[in-house]
Order: sequence, then structure tokens, then C-alpha cells
Amino acid sequence: MIKSKDIKRPQTLSDADPYCPENVSLFEIIYGKNLISLGGFPAIDNMFSDLNIRGLKALDLGFGLGGAAFYLVENYLMTVFGVEVYPWMVRYAHNHMPQNLARSLEFNVYNDKGELPYKAESFDLVYSKGVLNHVADKYTLFHQVNAVLKPAGLFVIADWIFPQAITDNSVPLVCETKESYEQVLKNTGFSEIEFRDDSKIFLGYAKALLKNLTEHREFIEQTYNKELFSLIRVQHEELIEKINNKQKYATRIVAKKIN
Repeated sequence: MIKSKDIKRPQTLSDADPYCPENVSLFEIIYGKNLISLGGFPAIDNMFSDLNIRGLKALDLGFGLGGAAFYLVENYLMTVFGVEVYPWMVRYAHNHMPQNLARSLEFNVYNDKGELPYKAESFDLVYSKGVLNHVADKYTLFHQVNAVLKPAGLFVIADWIFPQAITDNSVPLVCETKESYEQVLKNTGFSEIEFRDDSKIFLGYAKALLKNLTEHREFIEQTYNKELFSLIRVQHEELIEKINNKQKYATRIVAKKIN
């Protein structure tokens, strides 16, 4: 069961929940139009670089502002459904989807029980980018993902992997190891699990973000405040340091539903 209160929120923008409509302009400056995750559209291409996803029916777990779904429909001729814990994001994505793509897009919130609101064996592909490190109870969610996938369907994840697991609730992100991720996937009906280290690529994304952040410093400081600009800069400098020191790894995971 997934509900908004179950999501561990990073303290990136403020001590309050940063995922609010008032921060959309900030998200788009940092990440790109209709996006809330590192790397922009090149990171989406990278996520599926060695997979044949053209024309598939997919589910986007945690679609944010809808940008990844829009991009995949337009560039890979896919049909994409998206699910979120935030009702305002559903409204936003529907209001901002390109009208020429509208027939291939649909966005929903989790149902009243906190479950995926889709029938069994509905999707060829389920994917999630930059979201699952906020979800502590992956076992329940991955069971639901398995149920909505068609036989031999793929579950593709872009997430951060850590050398050691951290279960301290004061930590804003859920720190999974390769072993813990692999185990929960196996326990929820997945096989042929592959991990790919994309840290070098994401290091480039983080450096590009810092450059972009500096270029928009005046807008951020005037629209929000100087402290917020400094916080975002420091956190991404720390991200670069942790990648360089191998304290965290940008990882692409592919798992197949067991028939």
C-alpha cells in the first residue's frame, strides 16, 4: 500500500514537502521542462538505451510533472499511463500534455487503498526514474507491479544504490544496496535481474545541473531566496563528491516478470 504519508521526502527544497505546485518553475529550471529528476531527456534515453521499448504499453511509477511520459510517447510511439500520490500532479500532467499525444497518455492517483488502480496483466513495461529511493516498503509495491505486468514484462528502474543499507528513519532517502534490491525483486516474482552502473553518466548530469543552476542564480534568489539556491548547490556538490568517492552509485536495474 502506497500513500503520500509513506513516502520519505528529501529535504532538497525546504523543510516542508517540496513537491507542491509553487515549485514547478524551480523544478523546470533545475531538471528541464515538465521534469523532476536528474539528467533531463538524455537520462530517459539512457535508461532504455539497450531495450526495445518502441510501441509498448507502459506504466510510469511516480510520473511527477509528466515529462518522461510525454517524451516516451512522442519519441518511442508508446502508450503511457502514469500513477502518483499527489492529485495536483495528475491535474498538472493532464493540463500540460501535448494535445496531439493525449490519446496515448493517462494519469491517475493510487486508489483509496493505496494500490495501483489497474487490472492484472495490463502493461508490457513498468518503469520508475528517481522515485523509488523515497519508497521504504518496496515489497508491497513490487508485488503490485508484478501483478499489473504481462507475462515476461519488464520492470525498469533508475535509482541510487549504496555500499551499505541505511534504515535510519531520519535519513530522507531509502538507502538500498545491490543485494537488498535484488532480494526484494526476487521475493516479488522477478528474475533475470540486471544492474548497470551509470554513475559516470550521472556525474556528468550533476555537473551540468550545477552549471545550469549558476546561470539561473538571480531568478532563484529573487523568486525563492538565497538560502535555497545555496542549499541546492551544496547538495549537488555533495552528490558529485559521493559519486566520486563511490559512496553511492547511479544504477539502472532491469527485471523480468516470471511467467
